[in-house]
Amino acid sequence: MTGAAGDIMLAARALFEQQGVRATTVKDIAAEAGVARELVYYYFENKQAVIDAVLDDYVEDLVESVVVWNESRRFGDTSGSLRACVETFRRALYDVGGSPRPMIAVLEELGVRDAFDVRAVRETVDCLNDHIVTEYAAYHQVEIDFVYEMFCVVIFGLVGLVKLNPQVSDEALMKVVEQALRLDMQPFEKAQTP
Repeated sequence: MTGAAGDIMLAARALFEQQGVRATTVKDIAAEAGVARELVYYYFENKQAVIDAVLDDYVEDLVESVVVWNESRRFGDTSGSLRACVETFRRALYDVGGSPRPMIAVLEELGVRDAFDVRAVRETVDCLNDHIVTEYAAYHQVEIDFVYEMFCVVIFGLVGLVKLNPQVSDEALMKVVEQALRLDMQPFEKAQTP
């Protein structure tokens, strides 16, 4: 979302995270965005439409973090890639101090965390399946059936595990992913041409 609509959505997101959704009015959003209230209603039918746009933005942020992680991976370094993936996963949910990101409080206030998790997992797995799985399978034997479904199980499982035990180590999360997906952790080098 770009332009004035994007600015309004970002203003709403900031206010929702600072003071809560219920405490934020359309007038507050307009003031934060530096626009007239009527302009908010020009782009968004009502406050619920603004909330929906913020939720869309949260999902886009999560999927974008997967895209950025994928683009930064080093060819053949499955272990390093997995470590970076787990760190990306952790940063998506928690800040550096281990506190839940403000997004979590917004989702919980709205009572949509479970539905949001379903949507976020689906879109994240679509991204992984469209990019990572194909590339991995070109150089490694995939030892699981139902790859898409297993990614869903693993990501839901990681989200649930971190909810139950936020202190679980990255090493433990890595091992869970490695074992569940039966990843080949041996470094792979491109064949040298003579």
